Amino acid sequence: MIDILLFAFFWLIATLLGEWGVHAMEARGLYYSAATSQALDGEKAVAFILTMLVPVIAFVVVMLIYTAIRFRSRKSLQFRDNKVFIGIWVLFSIALNILFFVHPSASALEQMFNNEEARLNRHDLIVNVTARQWEWIFSYPQYGIQTAEDSNGNSTLYLPVNQNVRFVLRSYDPYHTYDPNGAVIHDFWIPAFGLKQDIIPGETRLEYVHTNKITSYDVDPMVRVQCAEVCGPGHPFMEAPVHVVSSSDFMKWVQAQRKLEAS
Repeated sequence: MIDILLFAFFWLIATLLGEWGVHAMEARGLYYSAATSQALDGEKAVAFILTMLVPVIAFVVVMLIYTAIRFRSRKSLQFRDNKVFIGIWVLFSIALNILFFVHPSASALEQMFNNEEARLNRHDLIVNVTARQWEWIFSYPQYGIQTAEDSNGNSTLYLPVNQNVRFVLRSYDPYHTYDPNGAVIHDFWIPAFGLKQDIIPGETRLEYVHTNKITSYDVDPMVRVQCAEVCGPGHPFMEAPVHVVSSSDFMKWVQAQRKLEAS
């Protein structure tokens, strides 16, 4: 009985310390940076999973350490089993996996589908994203911008804050139409936005985000478009800076882009 009480005590202490650590990390932000509501939802999902797993991890670690010290034998090996404990552990593991399948996995998918359905009747900012080896091309059809570039001719992505954005994702090479089958799979990833989406040749895919923070690549390296699918020797350098700005600054940028394309 004393062993059970001691183990329960150490397990409780380890669990409390672990939960304190998880909540401390959650307060500071589990992601390096989060600039969309989708990224914040992802942080909540990770925090929920970690909160539920801390007692399990603490149980295993304390069990290994406690039994190694308390029941060590220098003379011969010891073997013990407890079928009741094994059965409870297996059933608990199954229940925990079912829980994580239902929440946050299935519940998050339902939330994403509901959000996308609600956005069908909204006036989202549409950004056409074209992936080619090894470059991103951004266009804004609502503003007549064919290729968003900075003053040096490099691709750049500007978005207004507090705005629903619909990315239309395609993979092909608009500069070499003689080889329509030459496109490869890319992956559209902005780390601070908390989402990834594969871009498949011959398919048009959509990704929705809601920006909620003014930020840019200049102050946060996670605010960039990065290809996350190995697509050839230029893959590591297939990136573009992202700028989330105020609505007024976004319109100023739109006017500057129009003048740049007209020149």
